[in-house]
Amino acid sequence: EMRFVTGVQTCALPISGKIVAVVLADRYDISLRTEAGLALIEMERNDEDGVELLQQAIQRLARQDEEATHAIVDGMAPGLIALMEGEGAEQDENLGPPLQQIRAKDGAYFLISHATAETRPSLVSAVVRWYARDFANRSLAGNYSVEQVVRSLGAPAARQLVDAMSYEVPQQALIKIAELIGQIGDDETKALAGARLVEIETAMEGQEFVDWLKSKINESLESQGREADDGRVTNIALVNREGFINTGAIPAMKHLASVEAVRNRLMVIALAAPSPEMNATSQEAINTRRQRALMALQGNATEAQLSQLLDLALSDPAVQDYAFDRIGDIRSADAIPRLWPLVQNGDNETNRQRWRAGELVLSLGGADVVTEFLSKLPSDSDVDYLPQELEGYATQMSQMTPQPVEVIERQLSAREWYRRVIALNFIARRGTEADIAKMQRLASDRTAVVGDGWESREIETVGKVAEAAIAALRERLATPAEAAEGEGSE
Repeated sequence: EMRFVTGVQTCALPISGKIVAVVLADRYDISLRTEAGLALIEMERNDEDGVELLQQAIQRLARQDEEATHAIVDGMAPGLIALMEGEGAEQDENLGPPLQQIRAKDGAYFLISHATAETRPSLVSAVVRWYARDFANRSLAGNYSVEQVVRSLGAPAARQLVDAMSYEVPQQALIKIAELIGQIGDDETKALAGARLVEIETAMEGQEFVDWLKSKINESLESQGREADDGRVTNIALVNREGFINTGAIPAMKHLASVEAVRNRLMVIALAAPSPEMNATSQEAINTRRQRALMALQGNATEAQLSQLLDLALSDPAVQDYAFDRIGDIRSADAIPRLWPLVQNGDNETNRQRWRAGELVLSLGGADVVTEFLSKLPSDSDVDYLPQELEGYATQMSQMTPQPVEVIERQLSAREWYRRVIALNFIARRGTEADIAKMQRLASDRTAVVGDGWESREIETVGKVAEAAIAALRERLATPAEAAEGEGSE
């Protein structure tokens, strides 16, 4: 440790104290002070932290002599980079990175802010490259996690993480890399990372990835002294592949779904319905993948994808709900014409589809579409309406600006019982004290409500709905903030 202090006069300090003294003393050559700094990084001591000692010394020196600080740090940079890259340190990879490399990485990171503009990029690159070489095992190593480092260093550091992306990276590590790039990277970095993720997910669907998984499975079995035939290993590999895609690649793509290549790939996955000839397990696996793809598109679906999403929402029960979500994200009234057939659907077996489509039409169309919407709801006497469905329509209407107050008030005298119920639920949410008299006129309405869920609420008639709605309105008005907000249907 003291190979560089020949001829140096020091007081009776511990060896580490003598090294720190050399770093700080301006009577020594910069080259000697530089070697002293590196010696603190290399120091193998359980009772003292050489990295912390160096940090304290550099911070103290920076307050006294900025020029010397820059010179020492710039002089240390090549040695730190060499230590990070493993010179003179060997360790079983299964035990994690060598401690000397970790210390060099921590030292290099905190020295970045004290380096000159010429040296800083090489240190930034070396630190992030160190994490990228084995992201899963190194991301939390040392005093600074990769997230701390990348967030503090910004876009240039995020760019280095693209090189860490591969299908061999554990799922959670791949997701974290994509998250950091998505939050910190510039547009060019995001595009590069997005293209890389598409390559990774596409490769995961190929035979080469399955073969790689099989080799890992065989290695694991051999280490346990077990054997398995190729067919069983293949089945295990296929199950694992779905895990890598569904809990790794696709959630990672969510963080970069603003990138066109990623957005388009997610749509391709969502559209790839399983063949009817596949067994049930395989169909379920593919449909799960498709659902995850649509979930990953959240907030990033575009109008160019609207037609495809409508196709899925209108005809594919396996992903229908997720497709509706993405149509809602796009917020385009162009979707409404294709949703009307579902709104008009009177099939009690699929009334939840009508409910979902109806709420979406109201959300996209606003007050202008309410009259047409009410006219298109199926009116046959044998059509069921869930209480939650009618409440959902009323809630959507109550959130509109402007609110369709006059249209809704007319529904209190509508012929169809479900329209009267929608109106009661709307007024319960947005009405005022003056509306209670209008609602009480329906308290004696003995028209039966029809559909699952009414009986469990002990509501058999429109009159019972009116009583419940009046009680809800009064309870809401009892809260001053709610009373002030509801200026509804006078």
